[in-house]
Amino acid sequence: MATETQRAALDRMTRALHLSGAAVFEFEDLAADDPLAADAPAFYDERVAALLGHPGDAPPVLGTWLAALHPDERERLRAARRELLLAGGSASIEYRVVIGGATRWWQEQSEAATTRPGRASLVAVVRDITDERSEQEDARRSVELLRQTQAAGAVGGWEVDLVNNTLYWTAETHRLHEVPPGFVPDLATAINFYAPEHVPIISAAVERCMRGEPYDVELEIVTYRGRRRHVQAAGVPYYEDGRLIRLYGIFRDITDLRRREDELRAQIEIIAQQDSAIRQLSTPIIQLWDHILTLPLVGTIDAARAAHIMERLLAEVTRTRARFAILDLTGVEALDDATADHLVRLVRAVDLLGARGALCGLQPGVADSLTASGIELGGVVTYRNLHEALQRCIHALGRARPNVTPQMSSRT
Repeated sequence: MATETQRAALDRMTRALHLSGAAVFEFEDLAADDPLAADAPAFYDERVAALLGHPGDAPPVLGTWLAALHPDERERLRAARRELLLAGGSASIEYRVVIGGATRWWQEQSEAATTRPGRASLVAVVRDITDERSEQEDARRSVELLRQTQAAGAVGGWEVDLVNNTLYWTAETHRLHEVPPGFVPDLATAINFYAPEHVPIISAAVERCMRGEPYDVELEIVTYRGRRRHVQAAGVPYYEDGRLIRLYGIFRDITDLRRREDELRAQIEIIAQQDSAIRQLSTPIIQLWDHILTLPLVGTIDAARAAHIMERLLAEVTRTRARFAILDLTGVEALDDATADHLVRLVRAVDLLGARGALCGLQPGVADSLTASGIELGGVVTYRNLHEALQRCIHALGRARPNVTPQMSSRT
């Protein structure tokens, strides 16, 4: 048993520990082969009693503490206590207790001292660290979540400490640069990872950031292993008490994104080329005779196709200096009002270029659409079929050709 002097010293120590938020208990006359004996004498200070859920005096036996110990911790604590009692000295351990149905975490710093052969006493200082562990777990979870998110998105982070002139990279930033383990970057080295043609760009961006201007650029780097990567690099200044002390930023691998964008642009270009080829095939302009063009139309003609037809035909009339342009509608079964108006305007546009526009091969439905639309058809020439239209145009060309009288040479 502790002497009065020892008890007084313990009391003074207890008051001091209270100021630090710690509490004290003592177990006496413990045997190494039974370190958790429930009937072993115990001393609990007021704070321990409160932690155990005993606002008044806690029953002065080890069983009071043992009753609060989480069942899953008993064997681990038994082994730790036995080792401490046999070896003596001090030990630190964290374990769970159950108080009022709630699980709490205690941190214990204990010391064993031999009292008589085969017996020892144990004095411990304990603190409730539940909130601390919760904060640590939240921090750990946040760090792990950030790490996993960075890895999933190939996004790294970095920080430049302008006070100490140091650079910090996250693990993902190290991975994206493909540097070996233990690599310690500095600002100059980090800038030199950029492709030579991009070093001036990133250097200027960082210098502006040091003057308080954020940046966000897409450039290329050459990794430690010599591979090129497209990256997005962004940085922002950080002020403290009005003084710029740090730069923070992200570093994101966009190589796959750029590759997909390039593939998409190439596909769009191919589609555009195919669309142009299809449009060319859908509006085949044929020169049937000198100065005579024909455009056979097949299928449905909507407003977009009609506009394309006008663009191509007028360009060909100008290029070939055609005198006649025949629109063959044999393969067209119906027109809406807007398309009918386009065709009539096309014929008149050809006339304005100094040529003569004409329609041929009108089906009954098309003729009905043209008349029912209310469009003014005055001056629009139509023929029954392409054969008749070609004959009339050739005849007109023949009439328009001036007569030339051969001149006979004479002798003098």
